[in-house]
Amino acid sequence: MASSKNIGDQIADAVQSAVNSQNFSGLQSAIEKSIGAAATGISNGLAAASESIQRRQDAYARAQQQRRIEEAMALVYESPTTQRNTGIALCGWGGVIGAPCLIGALISISSGTLAPAIICVAGVAGGATLLSRGLKRLKLVDKFERYRDFIGLRDFCYIDELAASTADSSDNVLRNVKEMLSRGLFKQAALGDGEKFLALTTGAYQQYQTARLEAKKNQEQQRLVHGDGADLAPQAKALLERGEAYIKEIRESNQAIPDEAISRTLDQIEHVVRTIFERAAEHPEVIDDLGHLMDYYLPTTVKLLDAYRDLDSQPIESETIANSKREIEGALNSLSVAFEKLLDSVFHDMAVDVSTDISVLHTVLAQEGLVEDPFSKQSQHVQP
Repeated sequence: MASSKNIGDQIADAVQSAVNSQNFSGLQSAIEKSIGAAATGISNGLAAASESIQRRQDAYARAQQQRRIEEAMALVYESPTTQRNTGIALCGWGGVIGAPCLIGALISISSGTLAPAIICVAGVAGGATLLSRGLKRLKLVDKFERYRDFIGLRDFCYIDELAASTADSSDNVLRNVKEMLSRGLFKQAALGDGEKFLALTTGAYQQYQTARLEAKKNQEQQRLVHGDGADLAPQAKALLERGEAYIKEIRESNQAIPDEAISRTLDQIEHVVRTIFERAAEHPEVIDDLGHLMDYYLPTTVKLLDAYRDLDSQPIESETIANSKREIEGALNSLSVAFEKLLDSVFHDMAVDVSTDISVLHTVLAQEGLVEDPFSKQSQHVQP
């Protein structure tokens, strides 16, 4: 790359040459060529520097991500090093004690000395016990690492999942998990749902407990609304029957009133009210929220329609009658809007319940590994 000094010299030489020759026709081209060469060199240098900086930033980001993963794993899982060292030590002491005693027992038995043979056999048994315990501890550590690698940073994991991932029986996996819990290999974990799944964090277990309480609450609410049978409770059934009677009166008034504008309004009111009651029949838990509908909106609608029909039946329509009919039309329009808002409110309450159900369902699916739970999603952001 040409240095800035060389470029300056080139431009100065070009200018001096143009002055001397009084020919300035090539001066602009020469200056632009020199500046262009300088810009290209600077651009290439910046690009190389930028690429080097980006590589260092990527390497640093990967290192930070790996560190966050390790920190997150350390909050959930204990390092198995202590348990592994204990297993190795038990195996070592088992061999140290057992092997000499075994040799001594063989020598004693071959020489016919019974007492030393008995002592040596006891030593062999003790050494074998230590060796067995050590091997069992090492095997547990190996299984723990396999379980840990499979679960990762998930909040929940079913015992059956672990069994399938390790080609082992659920009973064996449950025994292993219990021993791992007793030895503190899982720092925060707890078994739930009849020991069918493992909640890896305290927060996850609390979420499980909350979901269970919510499910019980919903079941109790359904029982209170429906009674002990499949049919609606008498009070709820009576309320829906009253609602159907109001709808019938609105339809009769609609048929009796010839005005098309009012007819469209009443069609809308009937459709909305019927939809409300259909949803209430499907979800009786919202019936308690229909007090204003039953005690004010519907009775007022029917009363206004009766008044309108009475006014409309008069042989002569005076100005007072016409004004009253227009006021009733306006009130019916307002009531139509009120019914729609009430329907929105009913669906909003149902949406809240559905959202809760979906949250519980998502938790269950996450437990079964069928969807990603929030904790695993968070972990994806810190994967290298």
